[in-house]
Amino acid sequence: MINKKLIAGVLTGLAAGAVISLLVSSKKHYSISKKMLKRGNNLAEDLKGKFNEFVDRLEDKFQGILK
Repeated sequence: MINKKLIAGVLTGLAAGAVISLLVSSKKHYSISKKMLKRGNNLAEDLKGKFNEFVDRLEDKFQGILK
């Protein structure tokens, strides 16, 4: 479990570093940065939606157990 969290943390850090380096790079990479930022926002919204669905399903299951 800890190994999975460590690997996930390292991969997330690497991805964030790559995105940040592209976003702060020279102006000629502006279009790449803009596209990546848009895709990142879309991904974040998708993850929020999936997480909310997951939480809703858990709440439903716990409500069923408690009744």
